Amino acid sequence: MFTILVQNLLLQLSGNKKKKLIASYKKYRILFSTLYFVLCAGSSFAQEKESTEIHKTKSSATIGGINYYLHTVEKGQTLFAIAKFYKIEVNDLVIENPEAIDGLKPGQVLKIPIQKKKIVKSEVVDTSNCIVHVVEKGQTLYSITKQYNVTDDVLKKLNPELLNGLKTGQKILIPSNKPKIESTPVVATTSTTTTTTNLKEGTIVTQNIQKIEAADRISASSIYKGEIKEEYNVAFFLPFHADEANAIEMESLLKGESQLPNKTNVALQFYEGALLAIDSLKKLKLNAKIFVFDVDDSDSLSIVTLLKKPELLAMDLIVGPLYGSSFMPVAKFAKENGIAIVSPFTQVNKILFENSYVCKVSPSITLQIEKMAAYVVDSFQTQNIVLVNGGGLAKDISFYNSFKKTANDLLVQRGALKADSIHEAKGLGGLQAMLSTTKVNVVVLPSSNQSFVTDFISKLYSMRDKYKIVLFGLQSWMNYDNLDFEYLNGTSLHIPSNHFIDYDNIVTQNFVKSYRDRFKTEPELYSFQGFDVTYFFLNALKQNGSGLLNNLTQLKYTGIESNYEFSQFPVDSGFENKHVFIVKYQDYKLVKAN
Repeated sequence: MFTILVQNLLLQLSGNKKKKLIASYKKYRILFSTLYFVLCAGSSFAQEKESTEIHKTKSSATIGGINYYLHTVEKGQTLFAIAKFYKIEVNDLVIENPEAIDGLKPGQVLKIPIQKKKIVKSEVVDTSNCIVHVVEKGQTLYSITKQYNVTDDVLKKLNPELLNGLKTGQKILIPSNKPKIESTPVVATTSTTTTTTNLKEGTIVTQNIQKIEAADRISASSIYKGEIKEEYNVAFFLPFHADEANAIEMESLLKGESQLPNKTNVALQFYEGALLAIDSLKKLKLNAKIFVFDVDDSDSLSIVTLLKKPELLAMDLIVGPLYGSSFMPVAKFAKENGIAIVSPFTQVNKILFENSYVCKVSPSITLQIEKMAAYVVDSFQTQNIVLVNGGGLAKDISFYNSFKKTANDLLVQRGALKADSIHEAKGLGGLQAMLSTTKVNVVVLPSSNQSFVTDFISKLYSMRDKYKIVLFGLQSWMNYDNLDFEYLNGTSLHIPSNHFIDYDNIVTQNFVKSYRDRFKTEPELYSFQGFDVTYFFLNALKQNGSGLLNNLTQLKYTGIESNYEFSQFPVDSGFENKHVFIVKYQDYKLVKAN
């Protein structure tokens, strides 16, 4: 069973815009007032105030050989308050009462394990048939009894020192006739798997299974220390910005005088997608504890303080932070402690430098341009390819040169004639002199100068009746508000992209339905990203253990908005996703071209 130490998001939403805004407000307000985080970096919402005094119940029962208090929930009582009163972990309370994840209701009965405190009489105990368990950070006596299916009485008889408490690194005896969880080193898997998720059925569709040759298996040795575990610890670092969001009044939102912080919206959407991935992985019997941290990426001191928490040392995987400014110190911590860490959004490659524990999901812009150049050569080698220098911005020069070198190198490799090499033009005037009336004119404009791009496209569109034109640009163009949709369709615009959502795909449709049912609103881009990142990496953790990075380059994933094909070069650097979509405007909608 998945142990999720947070409440589910419960939203009420109707179709009109006003109620949608109210629902958006309720979404974060519910999150910040009722979610229980295992750890929290200085947020004001880590614990809810106890509004009702709690009295110890007189009801008890023995279920499955374990003694429980039967506590009846009263109005205003919370998981945290009840766990605190009975002196147990919230985690242990949720394990025994999984329905409590969805929130407590007055009259609900909770099973609370009775922690017996009795003195063990001195007696001779046979310890010849025992195994030794080394206590890991974060483990409790209760969790160990559940792990080995023994009672705390048995453990205390074998280990009288437990009466003084449990310590990290302590060695305790466990009856060997109980199942022992072996620490198994991770080795290379024998297949490469492409997976997609059928959310409606809750099953995994596996395809394109390929054998790995013996030589590949040998090279994929266990560089990253890891083990197969019964339960994994996963941390999410997300910028909820709770204090700032909680300060906003609903009346101000409704009047349009205020709006939720953009990063709060992004974090909520990403997290909701992650929750759906977790739901799907429950069916695969992955056991994991999910830790959620509110990261203030504008406050470096709060991040440093958070990283001092000893609980973080027990993580097997870290997802986030979402942005580069806060990601770097957490990535340094991950490297120092041998923990795999995922950057969901950052495109720049500097986060990979000399940190082999970083996984970057979004391909760099340079890589996108190189992939676009390869697509242009593959699809239009015999046509009129013209590379346009937009001038102005320094970073555009590197984009320009990257496309030029990649395309020309590929043409040379294929024995192309000099006349078939990439033609270069400066601005629209230079382009007009090179346009062909007999071939398709493949116009490549790797420019991020918005004003130049907007003017260029409008004028290029006016030439479509005289010339056959296919335009190639950058993904950033999709953020330009002043680009006419008719122009993009008329010039058959192609762009490289790190994501593409096919709403005609049944898997996408099932995801959208699941999202609507769960959150009563429509999923946005970050919701899809949250699902893909969480599903892929937690599934890899389940399959390969905490040393999942050993096999990362051998896993291929077809997701809902992203595909993953990770590469690592050089070996002391991190992993970059090399899959780039080429999408194009066709019949007034974006479709996948490659």
